Amino acid sequence: MFQKILVATDFSKHAEKIIDCVSELPGAKEIVLLHVLAMDPLARVWSPGDELKAAAKKLEAPKKILEGMGLKVKPRAELAEDLKESAVIQREAEEENVSLVVMGARGRGLWEGLLLGSVSTDYLRYGTKDLLIMRYKTIDSVDKQDLEKFCSHIFEKVLCPTDFSLAGNAAIEEVKAKNLTKNVLLLNVVARVESLEQLEAEIKSAQEKLEAIKADLVHVGMTVNAVALSAVKGEARTYGSGSMVKVKTTPFASVGGVVDKILSVAEGEDVSLVALGSHGEGWMDQATIGSVVADIARMSSRPVLVIRSKKKA
Repeated sequence: MFQKILVATDFSKHAEKIIDCVSELPGAKEIVLLHVLAMDPLARVWSPGDELKAAAKKLEAPKKILEGMGLKVKPRAELAEDLKESAVIQREAEEENVSLVVMGARGRGLWEGLLLGSVSTDYLRYGTKDLLIMRYKTIDSVDKQDLEKFCSHIFEKVLCPTDFSLAGNAAIEEVKAKNLTKNVLLLNVVARVESLEQLEAEIKSAQEKLEAIKADLVHVGMTVNAVALSAVKGEARTYGSGSMVKVKTTPFASVGGVVDKILSVAEGEDVSLVALGSHGEGWMDQATIGSVVADIARMSSRPVLVIRSKKKA
């Protein structure tokens, strides 16, 4: 369970929504409420001492809310001088020995969703603690747009994509070990094939592996669905308007196709959370964090839990 959690806040409306969610995280007992103050590059005069005092004062309101939820809260306002803000978050997370860092997405972008800011992106790539990136539904009200939290049932239905590497399975192992949910959707996306015969063989093999993982999770009382899909576009597409041109697709599928498929499944199955391991082989193949994991965390409209694998694939 996540007993000690670091919540990073910039006092935005997205960060405020995190406060509503924290008490619902399994095992939450102690919260480190952190605001990192960085100098505005356009500022001619900077008084960090005064700003730190002001930040500490602003932390009192969310602190009282969290304490009202029965949580022990430690507010911290820290200065980013020679370090990036994400590095300060990492330093504080290590110093406080937290089990989870929680950050909010902010800003509008692709698909009118909430994307990651630079601090969240940096911590996603280079942090070492498990990371929960909260997302919110945008609701159009009469005169403005409001945010509705997903977190009321954040672990109700968890999508766990995997490439079957030890690291790629890290999220599945964490979900099982901490009993985070009773409803799991296992997913493997076949990324690259050179023929339809190979595609069929790869999907069959992937489904068999998923069924073995499923049996293990069912054994501990979880309801599990398992599906192997292909990122390959199997049908020819038609482009243009007026004079239509049909173009045959290649059986080669890119990493981008994997991302699209995972995001599509998350939306189609209306999952409450996407949980992924941070490193791996196959389609998770970057040194710091897999490119698929990074793209899912950046573009998903659902909350994303990134489990930092302690194992080498």
